Amino acid sequence: MRSRKERLCNGQRVRQREYFPNINFERRIKIRGLVLAATLTTVGAIFVFGQSISTNSIPNMFPFSNPSGQSATFTSDGSIDLGNPFFQSLGTNGRTCATCHQPDQGWSVSADQVQARFDSTDGTHPIFRTNDGSNCDHDIDVSTLKDRQKAYSLLPSRGLIRVAIDVPLTAEFEVASVNNPYGCNETSRLSLYRRPLPSTNLRALSTVMWDGRESTPPSTEKITFATNPNDLLFDLAHHSVDTTLGQRRL
Repeated sequence: MRSRKERLCNGQRVRQREYFPNINFERRIKIRGLVLAATLTTVGAIFVFGQSISTNSIPNMFPFSNPSGQSATFTSDGSIDLGNPFFQSLGTNGRTCATCHQPDQGWSVSADQVQARFDSTDGTHPIFRTNDGSNCDHDIDVSTLKDRQKAYSLLPSRGLIRVAIDVPLTAEFEVASVNNPYGCNETSRLSLYRRPLPSTNLRALSTVMWDGRESTPPSTEKITFATNPNDLLFDLAHHSVDTTLGQRRL
């Protein structure tokens, strides 16, 4: 995952490639300048060795091994309760939050681990669902193993989830055309591809979702637990409902 910033100028046709694999977006920008930015906050961890996981919780700072070493999570509660709603299936497609936000993978997913899930279930694991796990959400076939390999190719190969976002009616630009090799060519609803973001519930949180779209309006206002505790708790609750309705199909 990368931080990125770019400036789009009036009248300029821009082709965006990096965040949208193999897809060309041509945009006509109607304003003098538009800045798009994405930031990623990283959290450091101190590793404590020799701990064991019980069936109901993950101890604080339990070390998970990975190709780069080990990772761990700190919580002020002392341990992570594996029975809380984050780990429960609240929808109808078998997913939980942890389906795409794994404790041992930085609360995201790694492509090799997603590939392992595909191989062990022939592509029927709950992470492989057509609402956002497939390369597109229409005109696809997942009836056979070969079909599922094609439909979900971006998820096990790159760890990418498809996020479909409507172009706002008040947008200060228009999408002229979309060339998407996976079939999602709509200009009013864009299919964007990214790896699930690390999932945290920090008191220092200033926005909900990296682009602030789940933050209390105005989304440019910095919201922290210290200054806006009710707004932040409302935003987190609203986001959990949206996630249950969209990603887990309540």
